[in-house]
Amino acid sequence: MKILGIFRGFPGLGRVVSGVSLLEELRDKYNCEVKAISYLQGSKYLSQKGFDETTEVSSSDYCSIGLLPTNKMGANIHALIKSFQPYLILIDGEPLVVQSIKLSHPNIKVVVLLNPSDVDNPANDKEAMDYFNAMYSLADLAIVHGLRKTIGAYSYNHIVSIPTILRREILSITQRNGENIYCVLGGGTVNSNEQFIDSSIRIAQLCILLANNIKNRTFHIVCSCEIIANVLSREELPANVILHEEILSPMQIFSDSALVITRSGRNTLSEVAYLGTPTISFIAGDSYRKEEQLQNANSNVCSNITTSSLDVELSDLITLCENKITSPKIIKNHFEAGNQKAIESILRLFNEH
Repeated sequence: MKILGIFRGFPGLGRVVSGVSLLEELRDKYNCEVKAISYLQGSKYLSQKGFDETTEVSSSDYCSIGLLPTNKMGANIHALIKSFQPYLILIDGEPLVVQSIKLSHPNIKVVVLLNPSDVDNPANDKEAMDYFNAMYSLADLAIVHGLRKTIGAYSYNHIVSIPTILRREILSITQRNGENIYCVLGGGTVNSNEQFIDSSIRIAQLCILLANNIKNRTFHIVCSCEIIANVLSREELPANVILHEEILSPMQIFSDSALVITRSGRNTLSEVAYLGTPTISFIAGDSYRKEEQLQNANSNVCSNITTSSLDVELSDLITLCENKITSPKIIKNHFEAGNQKAIESILRLFNEH
């Protein structure tokens, strides 16, 4: 079976890593022939994972909700579909592409990967949510994966709600006895708003203040973004702070961390919940993202995660940091990755026809 993945490549990697994990599993375990295409940050990640579809985009190829299927990148995707002739297309974060494919290639099965907030987010306009749900419901199968169960009110052909699909590297990590503190700012800030960038910089600045007061630990700030790295490089950094412009591998971070400091996004919170890594998670960003992050943080997936606001007093943050580092480590969590359930849903769709 041939499967094509199409993943939105901004602002970070939240719309790429889960789909790639499924493609790898379908390729390696079920002998599927797979290709994947993304752009911006997502294109870099695909290259790291060995996918070789080249994707050059201009600002006219995408908007705030993803690719415009009538521009050059959209035309390239349709050309790839015609040449590769996939049985199934796996899409994450591209509502307009879903509609375009179902119009132009009605016989190809389409599976969409969704964040629970794609189908249910009270902080977003009702009209916007109606539109997103209408586009995503054109798919043959919708897999909603995250830290909370939701199906949504819209009529889908077939929809399942499962725990978060994790990167395969996360599932393979066993050693978690590090001494360092990692500030993980996400997959990047490409095509994001000013609030998102400012909040990422603020999280990093709080970590720098922490490093000034907790000198017996090394703080690694994983910027994953040239813009943020450039801003932070102008800061007066303590000797125990190391900046990383590029994305680090999960093994580098989670095998070496006594504590992770991050924002409350679905993927990172799911990873630390699965691993049991002591974590401080900030609720930060615009109102849409804050609502999603609050829902993530309130899911009670694991006691190793403590949330905080960006307005926290430094003394309180220092105390919280020290308490998290010295608290008993969680050896086994009850968080179950959704990978196998997602694979089973896709295989059922294949076997039905």
